[in-house]
Amino acid sequence: MLLLRELRRADFEPIYARVETEAEMADALASQSWDIIVSDYVLPTFSGMAALQTYHDSGQDLPFIIVSGVAGEDTAVAAMKAGAQDYILKGNLSRLVPAIERELREAAHRQERKLLEEQLLLSHKMETVGRLAGGVAHDFNNLLTAIMGYAHAGVKSLRPEEKTYAYFDGIQQAAQRAANLTSQLLIFSRHQVIEPKVVDLNELIIQTAKMLRSVIGEDVELVTLLAPDLKLVKVDPEKMEQVLMNLTVNARDAMPNGGKLTIETSNTRLEAQETFQTTDEICPGDYVVVAVKDDGFGMDEEIKAHIFEPFYSTKEVGKGTGLGLATCYGIVKQSDGYIDVESHLEGGTVFKIYLPQTLEDASALVSDEKEDELELHGETVLLVEDEPLVRAMVARVLEDEGLIVLEAANGEEALRLAEKRATGSIDLLLTDVVMPRMGGIELIEQFRSYYPNTRVLLTSGYTDQAVIQHGAPGPKTPFVQKPFLPIDLLHKVREVLED
Repeated sequence: MLLLRELRRADFEPIYARVETEAEMADALASQSWDIIVSDYVLPTFSGMAALQTYHDSGQDLPFIIVSGVAGEDTAVAAMKAGAQDYILKGNLSRLVPAIERELREAAHRQERKLLEEQLLLSHKMETVGRLAGGVAHDFNNLLTAIMGYAHAGVKSLRPEEKTYAYFDGIQQAAQRAANLTSQLLIFSRHQVIEPKVVDLNELIIQTAKMLRSVIGEDVELVTLLAPDLKLVKVDPEKMEQVLMNLTVNARDAMPNGGKLTIETSNTRLEAQETFQTTDEICPGDYVVVAVKDDGFGMDEEIKAHIFEPFYSTKEVGKGTGLGLATCYGIVKQSDGYIDVESHLEGGTVFKIYLPQTLEDASALVSDEKEDELELHGETVLLVEDEPLVRAMVARVLEDEGLIVLEAANGEEALRLAEKRATGSIDLLLTDVVMPRMGGIELIEQFRSYYPNTRVLLTSGYTDQAVIQHGAPGPKTPFVQKPFLPIDLLHKVREVLED
């Protein structure tokens, strides 16, 4: 009571528990969180040194102060060596409050350092994944481009009832899954090429709701609560659809017996002092919020601490890659936004996505439907690609659509071809970015002296960061990321030629 009186005199309103045995102390440490431990040195069936050991066994990081009537420098030194932060005599309780205030400040500083260390660790993990993904992306994406291209050609040339059709179709599906994994790694490390557009997220959610309903099944009710005055954002609409899909699949898995899934939008303002699960530093401003809420079994604090890490999964082996939420994190961060999670065991989960508002005019959402007729008219394409498998496949795809294709293995060879055709025309320069001897960016600069009006289309298996490091001429240069399907390449070629 003397200790409590000293604290209340200093305007503290302590919430406390008094324990006298090792078992009581262990239960108290496990039952709730505490800010500080104050212990007597001598107890009838316990002691301050034993209490220190019980505290250490709990694995917690709390200030521990011994207050005792036992005098003696040796006793105090032994207690400090054992891990106590201070040793105060009961005859001098005036030191109690200053000691507690000091230790609480230092504990807060330790917690802040811990959070910074965790943030740094997460940053290092992201960098490691980014280096890994970037290191394998070029060669792996080149191979996948060739595999997907030839498999697509095989499917296109066969009737579905033919036996070999299933073989080509299986190859194509397996290659697409491999491409998706690579893409998820690049997105998480924020090295994926994105195409931001001004978007009304309400409209995007309405357009994707039918697809989401087919994913969650009939036993999960999907409810949308869309703010009528929702502001616009600038994001890649396809990537945001991927975020909604990943969060929807997670919500469905959290409600195996059915339930309710709610997608809600709103406007808000974030301040710098706000904190999220990801410990990201907040940039103050006006944001649009998309909240995805389920009433499933929820998550404990340990799971929440790791959910945005790559390859972390609570699902059974074979039921997930552990990249879904890492992908969401990467997409949102690359859009200059934030993602946060609120969850409690048996209390459901809410993921909140914060995206900066924009004052730009709205763009029409891109439709996934592709026109059947490409309307290419025999234009001449200079194809520059150092990987023979990819070059041969792309040349065949372009020639099958009636285009005239000139092939070169690097920039120097392409310039020699351009010099020979100085009197002819080249309508499109389709070039890889990173090649031996002369890369695509240097090629473009020199190529302009021969054909100043030729349109350019870049392609690469590297990430956008690697492209920038090689001097890409700006975000407006048309670009197609490897691996790509032939139909996607053809539509990009048509888009560039008709621009």
